[in-house]
Amino acid sequence: MKIDLSNNSVLITGSTGGIGKALCHSFAKANAKVTLHFNKQKDTAKNLINSLPGDGHSLIQADLSNSNEIKDMVGSISDLNIVINNAALVEQIDINKMSYNDWMHYWRKTLDVNLLGPANLTFLCANRMKVNGGGKFINISSRGAFRGEPKAPAYGSSKSALNSFGQSMALALARDNIFFYTIAPGFVETDRVKNIINDEIRAQSPLNRVAKPEEVAQTALWLASSGNDFLTGSIIDVNGASYFR
Repeated sequence: MKIDLSNNSVLITGSTGGIGKALCHSFAKANAKVTLHFNKQKDTAKNLINSLPGDGHSLIQADLSNSNEIKDMVGSISDLNIVINNAALVEQIDINKMSYNDWMHYWRKTLDVNLLGPANLTFLCANRMKVNGGGKFINISSRGAFRGEPKAPAYGSSKSALNSFGQSMALALARDNIFFYTIAPGFVETDRVKNIINDEIRAQSPLNRVAKPEEVAQTALWLASSGNDFLTGSIIDVNGASYFR
């Protein structure tokens, strides 16, 4: 099935990561105009936008833990009807080796990016969509939201909260023709985690592998296409049957 998103404009946060790059390429190939968000990896973002097919793509920088920078970012985007909240911070810790101050800093830093950032971005973008006939949000969550993450508790908790947030917004904004979807991948073959993916992790799935970034991106592309309105509020697992809930 070929998906054509001509006349659609999509903002993809965290575009320079493995899933982010795959999202950018998939949406550009589907003829959408892509706004690539980045925070610090400017050179990577420039190389990425130059590799995308099609015209009308743009780069935008913002620290998603800073509410003012999010506001400025949204204000500078002219067209917007699809938002993909993909950017995330994941940091592994050992609770037994942390001070209380380090613990508090770790939680605040993670929640600012993974939960408050998408919440603030959603508020601002949804207000734009309300006057433009509606739109779609796709949140990239994690299998860790359901099974727990003892070495990354703030990450797992933030993704669990993101799931609830998306469902709450699906109820709150459906009357404005604004729809919310969540994708919850398991391990994905990206540079960030490639050093820890081993045979034991691959064996968690009966397919004996982890997901490819393109598989997450194709799921997002399908959700962004027409005919999926009644899926609003849904959470779609992309984990190769490695975890059931």
